[in-house]
Amino acid sequence: MGGGTQVSSAMITYLEKHQDGATWLVAVATDQTASSIILESGQPVISMGGWSGSDNAMTLAKLKSLVKAGKLHYIVVSSDGGQGTNSEIATWVKKHGTAVSAYSGLYRLDASDVG
Repeated sequence: MGGGTQVSSAMITYLEKHQDGATWLVAVATDQTASSIILESGQPVISMGGWSGSDNAMTLAKLKSLVKAGKLHYIVVSSDGGQGTNSEIATWVKKHGTAVSAYSGLYRLDASDVG
C-alpha cells in the first residue's frame, strides 16, 4: 500500500487497550492507513488527509475540539515528508502531545493538552 504510515498489529492492540472511552481509536494521515486499522480492529478511525494524505479534511480547530471533548486521544503523525500529516497539525501534536515511545509517530493527547 502506498502513502501514509504503517501501523502494526501491536500498535492497534495498544490503542485498543488505552482508548479510555474515546469515540475514535486514532487519527491517521490517509484513508489507506485508516482502512487497514478499521479492518483489523473494527473501531472507528479518522483519516485526516483523504486517500493520499494531501486533502485538508481535518483542521487544527476540529482536531483540538475532538481532543478537548475526550473523543480522540491518539494521533499518528507521519514522518515520510510527502504523503503525510498536515504540517500545522503535526507541529501542534508534537508540541502538545506525549510521544508513545514504543511506536514511532504515535502521540497521546488529552483535554488538558488543549490550551
